[in-house]
Amino acid sequence: MQQVGIEALSVYGGAAQLELRKLAQARQLDISRFDNLMMKEKAVSLPYEDPVSYAVNAAKPIIDRLSDADKQRIEMVITCSESGIDFGKSMSTYIQEYLGLSRNCRMFELKQACYSGTAGLQMAINLILSQTFPGAKALVIATDISRFLVAEGGEAINYDWSFAEPSSGAGAVALLVSDTPHIFQIDVGCNGYYGYEVMDTCRPNPDSEAGDADLSLLSYLDCCENAYRHYQNFLGSLLLRLGFDNVGR
Repeated sequence: MQQVGIEALSVYGGAAQLELRKLAQARQLDISRFDNLMMKEKAVSLPYEDPVSYAVNAAKPIIDRLSDADKQRIEMVITCSESGIDFGKSMSTYIQEYLGLSRNCRMFELKQACYSGTAGLQMAINLILSQTFPGAKALVIATDISRFLVAEGGEAINYDWSFAEPSSGAGAVALLVSDTPHIFQIDVGCNGYYGYEVMDTCRPNPDSEAGDADLSLLSYLDCCENAYRHYQNFLGSLLLRLGFDNVGR
């Protein structure tokens, strides 16, 4: 079967960080709850940083290591973000420009909260598997900046939203997807998925955001468990079709 997966990976977390306990003290939040977050600091975007600059900084180390020939084989750029800066076009056009990528390239953007990065990876995988353009590569970049909504004086509009700010930050992850998966090879066709509507976060415009951290966590755990069950059922059916009749025993 055709190999496909992540050839290279790079992460950019920005130039500034903030200690969570200091933020919690300033917001008068329950400090004891922060041990559960397993976080010490969060990234804070500076005035000169935006989702495009995060994305370019994440992807540039990957691009700089490629030969000119390999760089020309990047035929798709997908940005995955909740922080789009334009209703008309995707941030991938800016990224293609600043990274000096070929103009023979598909560029678009995906938005679906935290799932968009996975969706972008799946789309890139399918491009490689299609073999429509043998040897092609795809650049997938998940990039975001949190804009937590507060009232005057720095207080959360709703107490249930107050713990969303410390658990969110900013940054970008760039993945180069190809048929030479040096970092991670995909087990083609073996995945599970599960999702539903839940009002755990709200982002009515690019510069404001609110959410319920507890509801979000519980929703993630629910989806993780049921996605794994979906994966088990799919894999079990697949193995049975291949002649393995003791699956799940």
